[in-house]
Amino acid sequence: MSLFEERSQITTRLTYRAIGSSAGQQEFLGVDNAMTEPGNPNITISSHAPHSDFGSGDIPISSADYDALNLAVESQEGGNSQNNGNHMVHLPYAMSSVSFFHNIPGVPDGDKGLKLSPCLLARIFNGKIQRWDSQEIIDENQHIEDILSEITSPIYVGRRSSGSSSTKSITEYLHATCSNEWPADMVSSDLGNKWHVSTNVCVGSGGMTDCVRNNPGSIGYMDSGHGWSEELAEVNLRNADGYYLTSRYAHDKGGITDAAKGVLPDEADLDWGDVNFLNKSGPYTWPIVVMSYIYVRKDVNRFMLSAEERGLMKIFLESLYRDDYFGRCKDLGFSAPPSDVKNMALRGINMIAWDFPFNPNTGKFDNMWSFEEGIKAIQGMGKFVISPNRKSLAGVSIEDIAGAEAKLMNDVKYLMQQWSNSQLASSEVQGDFIQILQDFQSQKNRTNAALVLAALSFTMW
Repeated sequence: MSLFEERSQITTRLTYRAIGSSAGQQEFLGVDNAMTEPGNPNITISSHAPHSDFGSGDIPISSADYDALNLAVESQEGGNSQNNGNHMVHLPYAMSSVSFFHNIPGVPDGDKGLKLSPCLLARIFNGKIQRWDSQEIIDENQHIEDILSEITSPIYVGRRSSGSSSTKSITEYLHATCSNEWPADMVSSDLGNKWHVSTNVCVGSGGMTDCVRNNPGSIGYMDSGHGWSEELAEVNLRNADGYYLTSRYAHDKGGITDAAKGVLPDEADLDWGDVNFLNKSGPYTWPIVVMSYIYVRKDVNRFMLSAEERGLMKIFLESLYRDDYFGRCKDLGFSAPPSDVKNMALRGINMIAWDFPFNPNTGKFDNMWSFEEGIKAIQGMGKFVISPNRKSLAGVSIEDIAGAEAKLMNDVKYLMQQWSNSQLASSEVQGDFIQILQDFQSQKNRTNAALVLAALSFTMW
């Protein structure tokens, strides 16, 4: 969204409230929301009036909510709908994974690291296994038995404090793969007081990162890309084909997108309520995969009266399927959906009633907004052109700061490695130095935010 604001000649404002999938769906569906139809004061919409222009989340709209929306719109339109009874679209635009991360001193990351079967994970999170030197864990990790057997402190189990799609994903996975230890009533985005009393509350993804990093002997779960960026050690999980692997390895082998094979509806406006990507087959397929969706009403022209706003929304949705925009998401651990899913989503965008006026530039009734491809003199300066050649000082400054921060982190890693290899430093001094570096790492996110704010303040001044 910030790229659009930067690359547009005219002033644009695109915002999105990151409030979680469940709350986002509530605002999109507007089940109990009534309103007078914009532009038609004599028409009252008694229910299912959306609070937002579109919604987004990591779980599809349930079949019950999908059916209720369709029935409500059919009733409002007196059965004269042109949408064949289907009044919304799911636009799948990104695939990602959820994984478990740990902080067991001495245990390496990668394929030489910790391996946990679904039932071992379930028994850790339900409180039945509370020590890393448990014989059950050692039997599955004989390659690191000497490390685990020396850990006598309890396992620090981190779990999210409130509803989250990652909690929903891992509880679905544990139930699907070890129902004896994780029953159906333990599947939810928010388990509340059903969590075992030995678990520890972690607020948000950032809080989960702190829970894992700041507590030796800990284990927690989060979006894989977040764990990778924080350089946390990942648990090797067993997939449906019986192979142990990390989500990073699965991602590199195409095992995230493999989970989408043969599980999606043929069109974006159909019922997606039963779609899931858990424990799908394939040697590299990751067992806990989630899809991110945009939810859009087909009758968007009823609620968004400005053709310019509708056009901006349409070209924004289309940008999600362009490599020059989605490429930035790949840096955060997301994978673009397979080409057939992308094509289906683009068809879904065209199912929406955009209701554009006549465009003299094209001689058609189509979107006035367009992308500048390459450099097009004069045309690229158009009022409704999204140009990658247009940048703001704030955007350039933030990119420069991000590059400098990445270089600084690499320098710190190099120094840490050199220091740990040195035989000259006393253990006391070495310990102090390592603590300083760990403190630096834990402050990284706050430092990033401070630097970005500094750049923005400089620009505004």
